[in-house]
Amino acid sequence: MAWLESIHPAKRGAVLLVCGISVFGFSDNLTLLVSDQVGVGQFHFSRSLFAMLMVAFLGRILGVAVIPRYWKPVLARTVFMVTAILLYFGVMPMMPIAEAGAGLFTSPIFVLIFSTILFRERIGWRRIIAVIMGTFGVMLVFRPGNEGFSLYHTLPVMAGACYAMGSIITFRYLRDESALAILMSFIVSIGVCGAVVTTTFTVLPVSSELLEQAPFLFKGWQTTDDLFWLWMLLIAAGASIALSLMTKAYQLAETSYLAIYEYAYLISVGLFGWLFWGIVPGIISVVGILLIILAGVIIVIAQQQPEEKN
Repeated sequence: MAWLESIHPAKRGAVLLVCGISVFGFSDNLTLLVSDQVGVGQFHFSRSLFAMLMVAFLGRILGVAVIPRYWKPVLARTVFMVTAILLYFGVMPMMPIAEAGAGLFTSPIFVLIFSTILFRERIGWRRIIAVIMGTFGVMLVFRPGNEGFSLYHTLPVMAGACYAMGSIITFRYLRDESALAILMSFIVSIGVCGAVVTTTFTVLPVSSELLEQAPFLFKGWQTTDDLFWLWMLLIAAGASIALSLMTKAYQLAETSYLAIYEYAYLISVGLFGWLFWGIVPGIISVVGILLIILAGVIIVIAQQQPEEKN
């Protein structure tokens, strides 16, 4: 589009990122269409079959490598990212997706904590306040001690911690790696892990009590119909389009500038959750989500300021 090409590259990157991550909000909500048929492992295995072909085709069209050059950091990143996404998607049918997304988007808070502990980075008062604010937001969203709270509610936050480690590895060790190579490594790995997890629960099924509590987490291999594959094709296409837009966005502008716009995901996933399923988080959860978003924004803005003012 001509108007998009005419604006400043940084602003263009922001537009592309918001569009891409909003598509994710749409496609992630479609997961609920198939979550009663298969488990999380079979879901990711099935999606990866389509996504691998799409990324390979995209790499060929753009002339971009899809095979990593820096295998060790790519594999380390992939382990954390695969764990994060498996945990996140595993609990998606068990709570409003906006709430699960809020848990995943605690990642900027964990990035700050891990960078301080592992790399001895100094943090200032703004980011300390942001961590406290974000922690309070998580408590409002998931409300430990509430009768509806269970161990499964901690999984999105654990996903956020794993996502943070993956992000740290990406920033510190993979800035010169092909974005599509990183993506292909993730897609192949999560597909293989999905197959292994599903096979494990098929050969060694969990108790009926656990299966009843979290069927999407613990199902073994299931037979599927043609409609299932149609939905998986649409979900995989949505994810591939989203990742392509986001990859282009991060080529146009600095990560520190674009990070704020990633929170558009919570708006998108909440909007489509309401439109498709009539799911609306409670007022307390909404306040918690807003606090988590505000904490992330403060952290990102503080990173752009001189160190002594942070």
